[in-house]
Amino acid sequence: MRVVLVTGSTDGIGRQVVRELAARGVRTIVHGRSKVKVDNTLEQLRAELPGAALDGVAFDMGRLADVRRGAAAILELAPALHVLVNNAAIFANERVVTADHLETTFAVDYVGPFLLTELLAARLEASASEAPSRVIDVASIAHTRGRIDLDNLQLERGWSGYAAYAAAKLALVMHAQSLAERRDASKLVAYSLHPGVIATKLLRQGFGPVQGGSVEQGARTIVRLATDETVDAPSGAYFSDGVATPPASAVRDRAARDALWSASMRLAGL
Repeated sequence: MRVVLVTGSTDGIGRQVVRELAARGVRTIVHGRSKVKVDNTLEQLRAELPGAALDGVAFDMGRLADVRRGAAAILELAPALHVLVNNAAIFANERVVTADHLETTFAVDYVGPFLLTELLAARLEASASEAPSRVIDVASIAHTRGRIDLDNLQLERGWSGYAAYAAAKLALVMHAQSLAERRDASKLVAYSLHPGVIATKLLRQGFGPVQGGSVEQGARTIVRLATDETVDAPSGAYFSDGVATPPASAVRDRAARDALWSASMRLAGL
């Protein structure tokens, strides 16, 4: 049975992805920061989908020690893991620094997913059989307005909620491209995507009364990338509204990607 972990899946797009995957017979792992929310989500989904193969794990993506603990729990829970969907994200309205000395948006939206991916990569690669396992980074079209300044990654200068969000999403698109270069494509492939402007809690928090699409629309590309036997795009591809699309020019800068990777390894304590 195919096994998929979806981070940030107690509501919004992530919850819809879990629901659709579980309905297709995929064993799906729900993730959230709060155990109460994870347990409630599992209870609701099991009522909606009797017999569905569902598990749950709770940890804070913004705390590196929590991510390490969570990864250990996932490895114990899932002897095989075929897909990791890095969906968890926040949009902050004030600059807060975590216990790891990371700006919170950058920690939750990028460094946490980076660390989680590295901790699970060996299990993902070992689970590849007829097809490579997959990492799917849920980014945003906002990445095209992001800027990665290695001397100001934590945005001590020039912080705004949007600047922090856009930079983290740019880093996430660069992450998928770097994974494609650094991993054997017969064992592990990576993609990033913009799911569309979707009516979620994050959209309301970050962008106000903006008309968004349905969570079903937002889940569509993620579910396809997680379940299709083959993807008609190379590893590292970025999708916008379901179509493989050139990402921001910064993503295509190999030196910038390599520099970000080195900084990310250091920030994640790897």
